[in-house]
Amino acid sequence: MYLVSSIVAALIALALAVYRPHFCDVLFRPVEQFAAGFARRKGLVIVTVGGAVILSRIALLGILPIPVPAAHDEFSYLLAADTFAHGRLANPPHPLWIFLDTLHVLGKPTYASIFPPAQGAVLALGQLLGHPWIGVLLSMAAMCMTVTWMLQQWFPAKWALLGAVLVFLRIDLYSYWLESYFGGAVATIGGALVMGAYIRVLRKQRMADALLMAIGIALLANSRPLEGMLFCVPVAASLMVRLLWHNGPPLRVTAWQVLFPVISVLLATGVFMGYYDWRVTSNAFVFPHALYDREYVNFPVFVWQTPGPAFRYSNPQFESYFNGWVRNSRVTFSSWAKCVDFWRFFLHGALSIPLVTLPWFIRDRRIRILLLQFCFSAMGLLSVSWFLAH
Repeated sequence: MYLVSSIVAALIALALAVYRPHFCDVLFRPVEQFAAGFARRKGLVIVTVGGAVILSRIALLGILPIPVPAAHDEFSYLLAADTFAHGRLANPPHPLWIFLDTLHVLGKPTYASIFPPAQGAVLALGQLLGHPWIGVLLSMAAMCMTVTWMLQQWFPAKWALLGAVLVFLRIDLYSYWLESYFGGAVATIGGALVMGAYIRVLRKQRMADALLMAIGIALLANSRPLEGMLFCVPVAASLMVRLLWHNGPPLRVTAWQVLFPVISVLLATGVFMGYYDWRVTSNAFVFPHALYDREYVNFPVFVWQTPGPAFRYSNPQFESYFNGWVRNSRVTFSSWAKCVDFWRFFLHGALSIPLVTLPWFIRDRRIRILLLQFCFSAMGLLSVSWFLAH
C-alpha cells in the first residue's frame, strides 16, 4: 500500500510540474530565492547540515531514545568498539570459547569482531565520549557534511543544497542508519571524499585534494573493502586517462602533487591493515571475515559459485542461520530483489521523478564518469550473494 501511494504521489507531482509549473509560485518563490542566496555560502551550508543532523536527533530523544542493538552484526561492531576503546586491536581467546561461540565473532586465534575496523573505531570514539551511539550520531553528521561538500564540487550551489537536504531527510531522518550500529555513514564519507576530491584533482592537481582522496580510499578499505574497490576502479582509470594522456599537466606535477600523496597514504593504509589482520588472525594476509567464512560458511560469495555441502554446527542457532536462512538467500537476494531494495531505500516514488531527465543528463560529458561508476558498482554488487543498503 505504501509503495502504491508513493508512486501515485510521484505521478501527481510530475503532472503538476509539467502542466502547472507555476503552481503555488507565490509560496515557493520566496523560499527558493532565500535558499539560492544561502546556498552560495558553501561553508555555512556544510556546517548547518551537520548541525541539523545532531540537533534534530537530540530533539527527538524524548520520544525516540538511543537505539538498542538487536542484530548479530551490531553486537560484533560493539565488541570491536569496546576492544578499541580499551586500547587493544583484539582480545585473547577465552579458554572455553567453544561454549561462547556466537555469530560474526571470532573465538580463535583471538576473540574479535570479523568486520573491518573503521565502524568499530567510530563506535569506540562514541564509547569514550559516553555511549557508542554518540559515534553513530557524529558519523552521520560528518556523512551529511561530506556529501554536501562533494555535491558542491559537481553541481551549482543551489542544486548542491537541494541534494544535501534530500540526503538529510531520506538517509538521516527516515532510514535505519542512525537508529542502528551497522554503519553506513563511514563508507559514505569515504566515497564522498573520493568523488569530491576527484573533480578538484582534475581541475587543480593540488596535494591537499589528493590527500583527501587517499583518506577516502583508506576509509572505504577499512569499512567496505569490496564495495570500496568497485567504487574506486572507475575513478582511478579516469584519473590515469585524464592526467597522463589527454593533454594533462606535466608528469612531474602529476607525480608529486597527486601520485606521491595518494601512494604514500595507501601504503600506510596497507601496512595498518596487514598489522591489524596479523593481530586478529595471526596472518597479515587473511582478513578476519575471510577466516570466519572459511571456518563457518560453506556458501558462495558470488552468485556464479555453487554452494558446498552443509557444515554441521554444535548449536541449533548456527544450524538455523547458516544452513537455513543463509542458504535461502539466493532467493531473498536475487538480482531483481536487490534492485527493488536499492530503489526503495535511495529513491522510492518522489526521488524517482528526476530520472525522466536521464536522456539530457547523459549528454553532459562531465557527468558520464558518474554514470559509468554507478553502472560498474551496480554490476559488482549484483554479482555478490548479499545486498543491504548500508
